[in-house]
Amino acid sequence: MVKQDLTNSLVKAFPGISKQDMLSVVDTLFQSMAQALMRGETIDLRGVGRFKIRQREPAKGRNPKTKTAVYMPKRWVVHFRPAESLSKRINKSA
Repeated sequence: MVKQDLTNSLVKAFPGISKQDMLSVVDTLFQSMAQALMRGETIDLRGVGRFKIRQREPAKGRNPKTKTAVYMPKRWVVHFRPAESLSKRINKSA
């Protein structure tokens, strides 16, 4: 699912709201989530999961094409942990 699919789904669920307005709502939601993560906050969506940032330590890597060693510096990454209820629903349908 991409942002456009999400917007279309929400427009169907809320027919009184125009597609352009719903796109604005979805954009604002994602911008707010990104800003919260950049401030170091955790985003907890009940029934979906938790987003938070973690720091990855520096590591030695390898370029798969050239096989040359590459240094990867310390960096921040977004970590997602699904809610238990979501995991159960996914595994029940699989």
